[in-house]
Amino acid sequence: MSAKVPRLLEVNSTGMADWASLQTDILGVIVKKLAIPDYLRFRAVCTSWNIVCRDVSNYPRMDPWLMLPANALDGSKFLCVHERKNQTIHLPSTATIFGSMWVPVGCSHGWLIFYSPSHGTMQLINPISGAQFQLPPIGRRSFSKAMLLDMNDTDFTVAVIFHDQKGYKVTRKGSNSWSSVESKHDLVDVFKHRRQLYTIDIYGTVELWAEPPRAWADEDAPQMIDPHHNHNFIHYPQHGKLNCLVESPAGDLMRVKRRSNDKFVVWILDKGTFSWEKVDNIGDFALFVSYYSSVCLRSRGYLNLKANCVYFIDSYSNLCAFNLENRTKELVQALEPAHALGHPEPHAVRRRPEGQRYMWLIPSLR
Repeated sequence: MSAKVPRLLEVNSTGMADWASLQTDILGVIVKKLAIPDYLRFRAVCTSWNIVCRDVSNYPRMDPWLMLPANALDGSKFLCVHERKNQTIHLPSTATIFGSMWVPVGCSHGWLIFYSPSHGTMQLINPISGAQFQLPPIGRRSFSKAMLLDMNDTDFTVAVIFHDQKGYKVTRKGSNSWSSVESKHDLVDVFKHRRQLYTIDIYGTVELWAEPPRAWADEDAPQMIDPHHNHNFIHYPQHGKLNCLVESPAGDLMRVKRRSNDKFVVWILDKGTFSWEKVDNIGDFALFVSYYSSVCLRSRGYLNLKANCVYFIDSYSNLCAFNLENRTKELVQALEPAHALGHPEPHAVRRRPEGQRYMWLIPSLR
């Protein structure tokens, strides 16, 4: 007599497959292979599937999305790069006034930062969960960009860089104002890595800052570490179109520079000597860089994503990949130019280059 093979799927009295009876370990494997839009549909199928999704170990696949310029009356559009598929999401509080008022000016940790030039206000929005936070008024000023430095269940920190002011301003959840942090440099990025703050200016000068205490007052600015102590001042004099800081999945701090001919250079910070090492091989990682947001992911397991490449938008609104090893640029996908969508941007950001209207997002359910 042959041994019985356990059933993975039960059949109910109507002769139909009872999908709710699938074993939880099998469901967990399925969940981890789903993109977030499919995951949201999956957990809505039935109560038992929803319960499986509540297990923190059963988390969906985190795909790189490119936020496309769009008229928000039709929804905000995102391109899932490796699937070559567009997603349309109607964002709360921006759907009817996005074209004339709200402008995306930053993205990190799965959250978008919007600015209203006409009102001088800002807000955080998670496009997946729909959660949102109003930030303190920032004023009607032309600033460079905003950065979400960290985000957890109880706290977040946002920094803003202005065009006409050195240094940056910072605020935290629950604060009703912004604190000014002075610097001698024209900054282009503020980044938090291993609980420490780093800034980089237009010339590639990187500074390491002291992390302010958890209860620092709104008007108390954190102090810069002595640049002569422990070699915390790192200077690269060349000027480039884009300088940004990115953390790799391995926990390394990376500096990425875009040259005028659409070529990229990557350095990794040596934690022992606190010096930058130029590299032309980042292993199976892929970088996704833009003016407002940059991220690094493992390319393994993603169709159509190539390792050791920098994904970016060129001046013709093309999504391209630059191979760091052989120094070649490859067209990935032609995108519709922002100006072809027919809605003008507010005056405060109207002169920004075409490529600055795109930003990278790693969706988050939190």
